[in-house]
Amino acid sequence: MNNIETQLTIMNIDQKLTRIKERLQEAVKVCYEAESAPIDSNESYPYAVGWSRSAMNTAVDDLTRIVKEYQSITLSN
Repeated sequence: MNNIETQLTIMNIDQKLTRIKERLQEAVKVCYEAESAPIDSNESYPYAVGWSRSAMNTAVDDLTRIVKEYQSITLSN
């Protein structure tokens, strides 16, 4: 991998990490909002649990891919 490809990959990783952070922040927000939601609403605790679980599972999958990408950069240099 040449220097330009490495820089583009690192920028791409940065964007991916930012997206993961934003999704997790949104999941935290959904959890806080569930505290004041009526039990029978669509945004109560069960909704927040499902949303948060999905965000965390996606974050784990995305971070696993990012680690592999990063390893391919560092091992090839």
